[in-house]
Amino acid sequence: MSIKPQGSLVVVGTGISVAGQMTLLAQSCIQNADIVFMGITNKVGENVVKKLNPNTVELDDLYQAGKSRAITYQQMTDRIVDAVNAGQKVCAAFYGHPGVFVNPSHAAIKKVRDLGLRAEMLPGISAEDCLIADLGIDPAHYGCQSYEATQFLFRDYKLDPHMTQIIWQIGLAGEATLEVLDASQCKPGLDLYSEILMDVYPIEHEVILYEAATLPLYGPRIERFPLSELPNCKPTLISTLVVPSLGLPDYHQERLEKLGLTQEQVMNYRKT
Repeated sequence: MSIKPQGSLVVVGTGISVAGQMTLLAQSCIQNADIVFMGITNKVGENVVKKLNPNTVELDDLYQAGKSRAITYQQMTDRIVDAVNAGQKVCAAFYGHPGVFVNPSHAAIKKVRDLGLRAEMLPGISAEDCLIADLGIDPAHYGCQSYEATQFLFRDYKLDPHMTQIIWQIGLAGEATLEVLDASQCKPGLDLYSEILMDVYPIEHEVILYEAATLPLYGPRIERFPLSELPNCKPTLISTLVVPSLGLPDYHQERLEKLGLTQEQVMNYRKT
């Protein structure tokens, strides 16, 4: 009696601009898989993966206007897990970093591990990595607050204007149905963000609308404008809003004393 082979799952990231941003390890996993499921946003990236392994299945066909993304993500997860459960060596390749804003990658790994089978995730170049490079931002300099636009609106988070703000999916701000695929339908959320930010930043404070380059021949989208113009900007589904820091806050004298330090001794630490 033949023994059914044990399936396995490795989830990889293809990078934002797939050509040149996919790691050698990710390429190897794609090449050696029995089947590759693709969640990639452009045909160039899909073709790169197909050349590495012709036995590919696209996941993007599950998206439909008016259909909840929660249902779509569940169907993607089921496709991946079913293949693993059938004994196949599965690779799931997602655009960017497979663990950043990719619900099915985390869900599939959990389900496969719950089955007692092997599942792992490999990192990829994310939109945040591209943002840091393109905008010349060091998140360690001022500190950084990074969050999804709608989640911030729904919860009682607090802004620290001394930190750089990175607000992901600003084009979907305030969208709760998980059915919207057009950022122009989310104007109320953008207006509300303007009010929130203008409570703590001057209206002339420069903000940045950013989109990483997804194709080698095209550069990133970088639009700089005063905060007062935020309601008039036109984000897409992949736009990120960056709000630069107002500058470092004052020193915390009590903490310095507990550390046995003076302000003069630490003046050069992350100095502006």
